[in-house]
Formats: sequence, structure tokens, C-alpha cells
Amino acid sequence: MSIRTKIIQKLVHINEGVFFYPKLKKFYKENLINQHINILDVGANKGQSIDFFKRINQNINVHAFEPNKKLFSFLLNKYKTTTNVKLYNFGVSNIKGDLVFHENILDETSTFEELNLESKYLEKKAKILGVSKENLIVDNYKVEVIRLSDFINENPHISFDVLKIDVEGHELKCLQGLFSDENKVMPIRFIQLESHKDDMYLSNSQHQDIEKILVKHGFEIAAEFKHGFGDFAELIYVNKRK
Repeated sequence: MSIRTKIIQKLVHINEGVFFYPKLKKFYKENLINQHINILDVGANKGQSIDFFKRINQNINVHAFEPNKKLFSFLLNKYKTTTNVKLYNFGVSNIKGDLVFHENILDETSTFEELNLESKYLEKKAKILGVSKENLIVDNYKVEVIRLSDFINENPHISFDVLKIDVEGHELKCLQGLFSDENKVMPIRFIQLESHKDDMYLSNSQHQDIEKILVKHGFEIAAEFKHGFGDFAELIYVNKRK
């Protein structure tokens, strides 16, 4: 990673700490009042969400998925003495098998989705990072992916307080994999995911489909928090059937 990219990444994290996380913290402080909380973290990156929820409640159990092989090694080292954080080097989708993972120069935006090379937003982002849009992807490799419905069925004793999904355009497929059983009520209270209004990914026109699948399975919007940069927000849905 270049010095320029590291500086931009650092500025993004500072921005998030000032404008985004305080609002998110207030919401969960008011709503996660259980003595113990269980978190399902899809797209763990460097553990930002893990650390965030640990600051809210030390009595936390986290199951975190991160397909990026370099970041997974980082997470293993970071949480090697933390017994209540379980890490999985899998991706999450609507199938059980393998998918090609596209590792981005800015690791927070790595994805299973194809970039839209006609996107003006993508072009602007590439200029900020000092690379061509064709060179934003630094590596491609196959990753094992699972369905969340299978993971939940394999862990029937766990009721999750929060499912956080940060998968850069792959949200709909994650939800399709979660709700593969049309009749099952998911043991999840809140689902948190990003809503992008840019066209960076070829798949990034699925907002209505995402809303439809969540509403169909008993979830309704509980909060929306704008990020401090970019044209996207964090949406939190609450399970009205639970």
C-alpha cells in the first residue's frame, strides 16, 4: 500500500470517528441493553466493528467473517488472546462454494462484485488514490463462501443481537443466503448494512430488492446514519417478528 493510500485511509478513519461512530454508538447504547450481546460481523476488515461493539459492552461474543487473506492474518494476530472473538476466512453469499474475490488497493472496498469502469464516481475515487481505475484492483483470487442460513442452522443455540454486513455491493446476495428458508424466522434482532447511492459496482442498483427482502421477512427500518464522506449511509433494520 502506497503512502498516499495510507494517508487517505487514515483520514477516512478519523472522519468516521468524528461524524459516524458517535451516532451509531448512541443508537446501540439505547437498544443493546442485554447483559451479553452476540454479534455476527460480515466483512470484518481490520476489526473496526468488533472494537466498536466491545466498547459498548465487554460481555460480547463475535463471529466475524473476512475473505481478504491478508486482513484475516491481521485479525488472527490482533485477536489471538481474545477468546470471545471467533474468526472465519470465508466470504458470505447466496451459495456455498467458491467465488472470485477482488482485492482493492483500499482494502475497505474489496469485493466479490465487478467494478463499473464507466462510473464517474469510480474515476473520481481512482484520481484521489493516484491510480487509474483499471488498477484499483490489486489481486483476484478464489475464496470459499457460505450462506448465513447454513451458519445459523449449525449454531442453533445462538440468538444474534446484531448482524452487520459490509460487503461492498454484495449485500443482496448475503441476504438471499440468509433468507434461503422462506418460512424460518431468523434469530437476529438488528441488521446493519451500507446503502450506496453511487454506481461504483455493476450490481449497485439493488436498493429496492434489499428493502423488499428485508420487509418480506419481518424487518423494518429503525435508523439511518450518513457517513462523513461519500454518498452512502448506514441503515439499521429491526426484526419485528422477534
